[in-house]
Amino acid sequence: MIDDPAEALDILLEELKRQKAAGLRRVSVSDEAVATLKALAGAPVVTPAPAAVAKSSTVSAPIAAVRPPPLPVAPKPAVVATTPVIADAPIFTLPAGTKAERMQALRQLVDACVETKKHLTGSHRALLGHGSLDAKVVFVGEAPSLEEMEAGQAFAGASGELLQKILGAAAISPANYYLAPVMVWRPEPPTHYGKRPPTARELAFNLPYLRAQIDVVAPRIVVALGAQAFEALHGRTPSITQARGQWFDLSGVPLMPTYHPNYLLHNPSASAKRAVWEDFLLAMEKLGLPISEKQRGFFATN
Repeated sequence: MIDDPAEALDILLEELKRQKAAGLRRVSVSDEAVATLKALAGAPVVTPAPAAVAKSSTVSAPIAAVRPPPLPVAPKPAVVATTPVIADAPIFTLPAGTKAERMQALRQLVDACVETKKHLTGSHRALLGHGSLDAKVVFVGEAPSLEEMEAGQAFAGASGELLQKILGAAAISPANYYLAPVMVWRPEPPTHYGKRPPTARELAFNLPYLRAQIDVVAPRIVVALGAQAFEALHGRTPSITQARGQWFDLSGVPLMPTYHPNYLLHNPSASAKRAVWEDFLLAMEKLGLPISEKQRGFFATN
């Protein structure tokens, strides 16, 4: 006896297919058989009236039309995105020393952070920035992606490659920049490979680690690449669209917001490229870098 209804229905369908292949075009199905099929499928069984039973005890139907009622399908559990509970932002003071020594002290502090450890998975390590500690400009990007966490480096992947092209066009050498993520961990999305923006609480917790990196490097300017970086360093208002192309103050350091390279990857229009390039021209001027007429004309729309 077959106890599994699904298995029984599969066997029935296979037998009907076999008979159809053998040339049989019609089969007779009794009321009792129909009731049994409905019971297997979990459908309510309606007992036919005696008169109806007397009138016909079998039903002749085309074999292709014999289909048992579908099995009930259990609804898939909804994916609920929960907001993680984040501790208060850390308060610390880095020891005196060289830039390398102070950055190493920050690394040890972040690696020992209990809250940070809660958000790391597998072999992932808290993500600090990379680049020259004597940089003239610090570029702050988005919260780390899974690709960046696995690579152990901010701006890994396509967005990093595009940023390198922009830096090359602006003639900003590796000796003059430091690249930092806005957070040291990846915000946990509902699914393993998903992505979500960080919450205000997450940004606030990570801000002291970001500010410490900026303080160690002591750049001449800071460029916030995207809304996440600008929100962390300045606030939610004005929006990145309204703020880009303007200078803001970050504790005495000029702060320029502009679009993140990911924005250009999703919106590769000439106008978007020109907007970002105009912001980089302002950054180059602030850094005292020479700008050629050719550079000024990059991505011009007229």
